Amino acid sequence: MNERTFLDLPLENGQKFYLRKDNLKELCEEIDTFLEDNDNMKTLFFTKKVLFSHELQSNNQVEGYHDDIELINNIIKRKVRKIQDIEKQKRILNLYRGYQFILKYKLVNEKSLRRLYDILSDGLLIPYDINHMGEFYREDIVYILSDRLDLEDEDTGVDYKNIDNLMNKYFAFYNANTSKDLTEEYIISQILHFYFVYIHPYFDVNGRTSRTMSMWHLLKNEAYPFIIFNRGISFHRNEYYYAISDAKSTHDLTKFLLYMMKEVKMEMEKEYLVQNIAKNSKYDLISEDYQTLLYFMSINGSKTALDFASIYNRLIDKRKPYEIYEKMLVPLIDKEILSVTRYCKKYIKNELPNVELEINKQNIDCDTEKIKRLIV
Repeated sequence: MNERTFLDLPLENGQKFYLRKDNLKELCEEIDTFLEDNDNMKTLFFTKKVLFSHELQSNNQVEGYHDDIELINNIIKRKVRKIQDIEKQKRILNLYRGYQFILKYKLVNEKSLRRLYDILSDGLLIPYDINHMGEFYREDIVYILSDRLDLEDEDTGVDYKNIDNLMNKYFAFYNANTSKDLTEEYIISQILHFYFVYIHPYFDVNGRTSRTMSMWHLLKNEAYPFIIFNRGISFHRNEYYYAISDAKSTHDLTKFLLYMMKEVKMEMEKEYLVQNIAKNSKYDLISEDYQTLLYFMSINGSKTALDFASIYNRLIDKRKPYEIYEKMLVPLIDKEILSVTRYCKKYIKNELPNVELEINKQNIDCDTEKIKRLIV
């Protein structure tokens, strides 16, 4: 019998959230096997490489922001001092500074959380929100906005009078639950992720703060391979919000955790393959190449230039298909990392035909069992 494991994380009414551990066992074993001899992802060097700036990009993408990786790199490297969209620049720099903060500080409590939140929300809050903040948390009701059209009922965070008590439970769980097992640490981090979203202790920037707190837990416990979890959410945002909504209504976190585990496993496989391609290619991969490969691997079925343009325009500020083809795909074709397998009937622009592409097999020399969830 698949028994419930109740967590010391209560709802406002005193009931507790729970999960069914047996349902997670098979996926835990798959991830553990994948990580057995994959030391490249188990380093702080890997973590810093993906945090700045691809994971930063993904954390914002979950919120529906479509920032180009080139612009993000230019902003955090101070190659541009000021852009027209001040809020966008703030949002990017705030996450960058927030990640620097969690890399440096190990003590996690209400004071350090407030410091992190002040960094992430700097310059992004409206006067009402600022004026109704207490020492640590909001002091009024919050309405949770969603771009899901099927959510007709207005959602709110917990009653602000209960936030202190529930956040104390959050910190107790955060600091009491540590494990030597990396996959178990990831599960703990995502339980924390969900519970923070459930409480919604602030008026705004709760999502980014919850996911950054999850990263903080992973960093503290050196569970570095899982730091890429935001990437998976950014590709399947609707499923993410469904999983959160389901956990709130049923009090069962199992589906949410399964979703988060499947997504991070897929991103690990992509990362493994990109690293393999980079090792076997005679050309260096720049940040834009890295992004292109991740998006290309996320296409199901046949992979054409127009398919790629579709997923690109879903995640990044929109461009014309031929611009995406020339800027993102042609450089990888020239580097012999992508190969044209056939010309299609549709056209990208005028006399430029759509093309079907695949990763050049000469650049792949890896264990196919490691990438069994990918269609390459």
